[in-house]
Amino acid sequence: MPKSSKRRDLPDESELAVNPSVWLRWYEQHLRQVHQEWAQRRRVAREDLELLLFDRSDLERTLKGLPNALSPAERRKLAKLDETLKQLAPAIRAAIPDLAEMRKSLDIPQSHWWWFLPEERTEG
Repeated sequence: MPKSSKRRDLPDESELAVNPSVWLRWYEQHLRQVHQEWAQRRRVAREDLELLLFDRSDLERTLKGLPNALSPAERRKLAKLDETLKQLAPAIRAAIPDLAEMRKSLDIPQSHWWWFLPEERTEG
C-alpha cells in the first residue's frame, strides 16, 4: 500500500488561498487570546500555542504566494503582532517542551522564526 505524501498537519490548498488579510485577522485574534491568557494565568494550553504557531506559518505561506497582498498598515500591524508573539517565548517553552522534535518532524524552515523562539531566548 503506497504511503500518502499529503501532510494532514498543514492546510490544504483551498485554505491557503484565503486572502492574507483574513489570515492576519485570524492570527491577531488568536494571538490576543493566547497573550491575554498568558498574562492572566502564566499558563497556556499546548494546543493553543501550537495553533498560534501554525496560524503564523499559514499567514507566511500565503504571503509568500502574494507578497504585496498586505497594505503598509497591515505590514506594520504584523510587525507589532510578531513582537507580541516573541513575548510568548516562555509560554512556548513551558507548554511545548518537545518543540525541537516537533519542528524536525514537520520540517519547519528556519525562515519561520516563531518556531525557534525558545532557543533564541535560552541560548547565548
